[in-house]
Amino acid sequence: MPQPAFIEIKNLSVGYTSRSGKSILVLRDVNLSITRGDSIGLVGESGSGKSTLALAAMGYFKRGLHVISGQIHFDGIDMLNIERNALQRLRGGRLALIPQNSGQSLTPNLRIGQQITEALRLHSNIPATDFHAGVIDLLSQVRLPDPVGLTDRYPHELSGGQQQRVAIAMALASNPEALLLDEPTTGLDVTTQAHIMELLRDLAKDRNLAMLYVSHDLGAIARVCNKVMVLYAGETVLTGSANQVLLSPLHPYAHGLLSSIPRLNEASLPQALDGRPPMPSETITGCAFAD
Repeated sequence: MPQPAFIEIKNLSVGYTSRSGKSILVLRDVNLSITRGDSIGLVGESGSGKSTLALAAMGYFKRGLHVISGQIHFDGIDMLNIERNALQRLRGGRLALIPQNSGQSLTPNLRIGQQITEALRLHSNIPATDFHAGVIDLLSQVRLPDPVGLTDRYPHELSGGQQQRVAIAMALASNPEALLLDEPTTGLDVTTQAHIMELLRDLAKDRNLAMLYVSHDLGAIARVCNKVMVLYAGETVLTGSANQVLLSPLHPYAHGLLSSIPRLNEASLPQALDGRPPMPSETITGCAFAD
């Protein structure tokens, strides 16, 4: 029997209103369903709507954006009609976000231990006397060496990979049921990226998380995710298992994305996609890529 959707987005269209009063669509009639234990990779070029969709799953929209139509549910909760305080409790609680450029998301003048303690204070039920032990446990879970020593260090004293692990530890402080990741390995060296991806894959499995992973990196998606959704110009062009989408893509845009990946054993340059994505202000009928 299939599991019920934990995060479900139905027929979601998001846009903004131009100065002339016209609605400009950023997402067009998007559907997404994530169950517990699913790790879904969201791929597409810059401007395709990946981050907008991931933030929409949290009921968050950047200034100027608004929902034109559709529904967003988290474990049966209507995220578009939830009371504001209840929504704030969900974010950072049952639903956690790990952003890109984690070093910028950490407070520079607070020690690592203080920052994770604050996350525990706000989003966990453990008593204050157990905060220090909780911090050490979280740093150990994300496989950081010398977790006791790290608690007294500032973010600038850590490498990029260590900062990212701290950001993951802070997200785990609330014992979340769903994890949204927006380009979590951007700017990290290849070896560190591999370690972070291994950690994320293991965490999703061990904690039975519903995970949405936004990335340009198809290799990262292949290592972490069991399902893939491809966005183009704000609409879904392909969704399916990771093996199906990455090994035998049925849509020409997904095939073009895979063909554009550089390969060490090929002397020729990767093949670029012809044309350009439609402008958000353009009226689109049918598949955006076909135009």
